Amino acid sequence: MSLLALALLTGWATSNSAQLAKGREVYEMACIACHGESGAGNPEWESEVRPVSFADCGTTAEPSALWKSVVVNGGPKHGLSEVMPAFGEAFPPEELTAVVAYLRTFCKTADRYPPGDLNFRRLIATGKAFPEAEVVLKTKIVPGEGETELEFVYENRIGPRFQYELEFPLRPKATDQGYGAGIGDLVVSFKYVLGFNLAKLQIFSTGLELALPTGSEKKDLGSGTAVFSPYFAFGKGIRSSVFQAKVAVDLPADRDRAARQYRYAIAYSFPPIGFSRTGYVPALELVGAYNPKTKGHAQTAVIGLSKALNKLGHVIGSVGVGFPLRPSGGPKPKEFRAYLLWDFGDGPLWTGW
Repeated sequence: MSLLALALLTGWATSNSAQLAKGREVYEMACIACHGESGAGNPEWESEVRPVSFADCGTTAEPSALWKSVVVNGGPKHGLSEVMPAFGEAFPPEELTAVVAYLRTFCKTADRYPPGDLNFRRLIATGKAFPEAEVVLKTKIVPGEGETELEFVYENRIGPRFQYELEFPLRPKATDQGYGAGIGDLVVSFKYVLGFNLAKLQIFSTGLELALPTGSEKKDLGSGTAVFSPYFAFGKGIRSSVFQAKVAVDLPADRDRAARQYRYAIAYSFPPIGFSRTGYVPALELVGAYNPKTKGHAQTAVIGLSKALNKLGHVIGSVGVGFPLRPSGGPKPKEFRAYLLWDFGDGPLWTGW
């Protein structure tokens, strides 16, 4: 058995080395004049538009499909510089794959970074496992209760696997039940990628959310106590579809003010309609919360549709409708949800159009 494993490992290493050698050959023939020997850009480049630096490990968050499309279709196809030409069918698929694999090697610690192929499309309600650098504006509207909620989210990465996040909830106007407008409980959270496997298209993360009692209890804007919520998040690509899930437990500092509960969200994203980076992505989500003290169990099904709003695909909008399945405390009306995000890790807001 050990000899078989050694033979398989040796075969994989030989195949990988051959792919990188082919990728280097393509790079030196077609790319090195602009991107330079180190991948950080030709130091003698005279244009005001600098070529992207593949030595910047931040580029690991970009999926291989995007890089291949830029090579084939050119920069303008994705709202990037006209300096990047379209090579069309100059390179067969295996050479495209090889050169992209070689480009990844310019980041010297690329093996520590989750690859962009695992950066699955954000969902409306289910948290993702991939560490992000995003600004997100979310809203939830419950027409039957006259309730509108807004939430501003800032996420940023530190190093290969760590992310911190700030959530600022806001109720812009009073509800039909008389609950007042104002700021809700501020949430500070941290995420760490425990592991990932590109071959299996899966990623697994853990994290901690801390809700601070910044919202008014009287106006039903906050719980009145700090709540600690450890969680796990998982994502897996299934051909062109994606499965994502998140489970968490809410642990309030004061159980007389807030209840301990278990939360979960599972989601299935269907194959994109159009190019994977910019196309429409329909999704189904099931979101739930269980209170072990009262035995209350609330569930909501969310049907959503997201779409990149620009050519680069780093500005995305999503809309969806939530249907209560097991409402806690009696029937509740449908919810309308939406988000607008900017992935600033992929570039400034004004680029990519």
